[in-house]
Amino acid sequence: MRLICMMEISMELVDQPGSLAIVAEALAEANINIETICAIGKVAPNVALVTEQIPQTKAVLDKLGVKYTVAELIKVVMPDEPGVLAQFSRRLSDAGVNLNSIYILSKYRGDTEVVFSADDIEKARQALNLHESVPP
Repeated sequence: MRLICMMEISMELVDQPGSLAIVAEALAEANINIETICAIGKVAPNVALVTEQIPQTKAVLDKLGVKYTVAELIKVVMPDEPGVLAQFSRRLSDAGVNLNSIYILSKYRGDTEVVFSADDIEKARQALNLHESVPP
């Protein structure tokens, strides 16, 4: 596995039509590229997105008055094979690392790019034997 550091911005949106559209349009206007996005929840949807443009994204969200948190992510490239996610998550679990979020970014030529956040990023790096960081 190779290690790449990225950032995740999580925000709570109002549960009404257009909430995501307002944020997405403002990010598009600022020419911010979203690497991946997910939303969970019904009463107060939590939307998390991954981008390399954190300062610009924060500025847009501040202007919109959207509350958010920022978390460090680790991006790993692993074989696209049965059982690899099980091995990955078991190594973290055995080290006492709790996953906060996990996304598949892409699959290409037998590899899967995954990003995740955890309660202890350094312990996660150690559990996965990831010591060198490379740019996203």
